[in-house]
Parts: sequence; structure tokens; C-alpha cells
Amino acid sequence: MSRLLPEGFAELEHLVPDWALASGHERYVKRVSSTMEELTDFYDQVFPRGREAIDYLDGFDYGAPLPPDATNLLHLVYTLITVALAVEVWKQPRVKHSAHTLLTRMD
Repeated sequence: MSRLLPEGFAELEHLVPDWALASGHERYVKRVSSTMEELTDFYDQVFPRGREAIDYLDGFDYGAPLPPDATNLLHLVYTLITVALAVEVWKQPRVKHSAHTLLTRMD
């Protein structure tokens, strides 16, 4: 059976389907459409492992593609970054006074 995350991060695998999102836009939409309880729960599970996850990912060659389990871990770290401001600073999923604004990046 293939793992969703690298060995040593198995306790976070249940988060992968909903939170290991590939694009910044997906992560932003997930943040603004989640409750503070959901964001705080995700944050409380991933933040304590954040430094360890970054150290693990730093062990890969930046020029080579990551294996799928490491890619999922990277996406969880990116989602953590997106969620952290909501949890630590704003105490709400959206930026204060942004009403129902939804930012979309144009490529």
C-alpha cells in the first residue's frame, strides 16, 4: 500500500485529501470557506511538525521532481502557511473588513 505522506508523518495522512492542495488559489478558497474550528484544528495538527517537514523537504534536490508522498507533505506545509495568518493574526478565515471578497490570480 502506498503512503500518502513520507514515513514519520503518518499521523497527518488523514489531512491529505482535504488540505494537501496543489495551487495557491485552492488553498485560499479552502481557508475562506472553512470555519475557524476547522482551520484551528488543521493548524494545531500540522504546525508542531512544520519545522520537521521543512527539514525533510530540504533534503531533496530542488531541480528534481518530488515523490508523490513528499509532494503531499509540501502541499500541507503550503496550506499551513495560508492558514497561519487566519489563526494567529486575524482570528477569522478572511482578512478583516474584506467582506465577501474572493481574490483570484490571473495567469
